[in-house]
Amino acid sequence: MTTGLAFVALAAIWGSSFLFIRIAAPEFGAILSAELRVGIAWVCLWLVSLFTLGPAQCFQRPRLEPRVLVLGLTNSAIPFALYGAASFHLSAGYLAILNALVPLWAGLIASVWLGQPFRWPLVLAVALAATGIAMLVNLGPVEASLQTVWAGLACAAATFCYALAAQWTRRWFADTSPLRVARSTLGYATLALLPFAIPDLLTAQPSAAGWFSVFMLGFLGSGLAYLLYFWLLRELGPVRAGSVTFLIPGFGILWGAVFLDEVITLSVIAGLALVVLSSLLVQRSAAGPQGLGTKASKQSKAS
Repeated sequence: MTTGLAFVALAAIWGSSFLFIRIAAPEFGAILSAELRVGIAWVCLWLVSLFTLGPAQCFQRPRLEPRVLVLGLTNSAIPFALYGAASFHLSAGYLAILNALVPLWAGLIASVWLGQPFRWPLVLAVALAATGIAMLVNLGPVEASLQTVWAGLACAAATFCYALAAQWTRRWFADTSPLRVARSTLGYATLALLPFAIPDLLTAQPSAAGWFSVFMLGFLGSGLAYLLYFWLLRELGPVRAGSVTFLIPGFGILWGAVFLDEVITLSVIAGLALVVLSSLLVQRSAAGPQGLGTKASKQSKAS
């Protein structure tokens, strides 16, 4: 599979995920929907490993792997729960647009962590992103309120987790099979969320649509998508792979409009343009010609 095809496929899958989150989270609860999502994804990838790598890879003696645990928390458990909570107050299109902040955070992290030069376009990008988020929260079809502000901040925190996880994946697991990384991190995420999902489990009364949505989140949005994403991280590096989020808002808005009759307004489009523009500026100002992946890869091999 070419990186271009993987890019588009991943954007379409993750764009649809926000539609399924909007359906599943209110029925299951934010944490239980996240727990079921990572659990289903882990089972799917465990079965893939069983048939492709053999029983020896699937029935290994369990051991604590701190780095895999950290990656499972930052790449799955925490952001999935945050997005689930935000879905109570923001539409699928809003969730997808805010997800485009991932490359912005990746560029900022690169400036601090990897020593990339700090340039004025980065400052401009931060200002544009803040303006875009303000437009998304205060204008358009969503009523401005404390709940929507907190929902927007939850999405921003989730994208920061994604950016951190991308850097750590490239640094720690550059030479590890994407299937193994995805399966192991999802397993740890499932265990981490389990005790917090019990209250939702006792009260949830999901419909058939809710079960279908949470299954699609696990099978497509995390299982298949993580295989594509970790492969892209290895091939392209964190910033270039993270730029797949530029395409996600378009797919998210499209799926939300088609299946949920969500309204696309000029303010939504303007907010999307500002957030994506800010991310593009970060990529150009903070990433070198080879992206952040090259430098991170060299550092990981040296350590």
